[in-house]
Amino acid sequence: MSGTTHRNPAMRVAWLDERRRPRHPPNPTYPNGIEVDCSGGAAVTCTQALPYPAEGCGQYFLVCETCGRTILITATGQEDDPRSVKVACKIGGKK
Repeated sequence: MSGTTHRNPAMRVAWLDERRRPRHPPNPTYPNGIEVDCSGGAAVTCTQALPYPAEGCGQYFLVCETCGRTILITATGQEDDPRSVKVACKIGGKK
């Protein structure tokens, strides 16, 4: 099943700053960031771009105002930060 991916304009993104510096160097395997897939292989998903790199150490708190899905993604303000997140739609793509 190929699935359907939507870019969801209803996805709200908030930055939760921890006001600290990274404790470890970035992972050299991801010099251009990471495309995070939290969809679990769902047939209907939404993808949301994230500000890259992050402002520092903290979390992106994402809320879909269409289906109610919430996601928390951590970041450190380094080159291996997440660039986007793909999530499963809780209502299977129904609008």
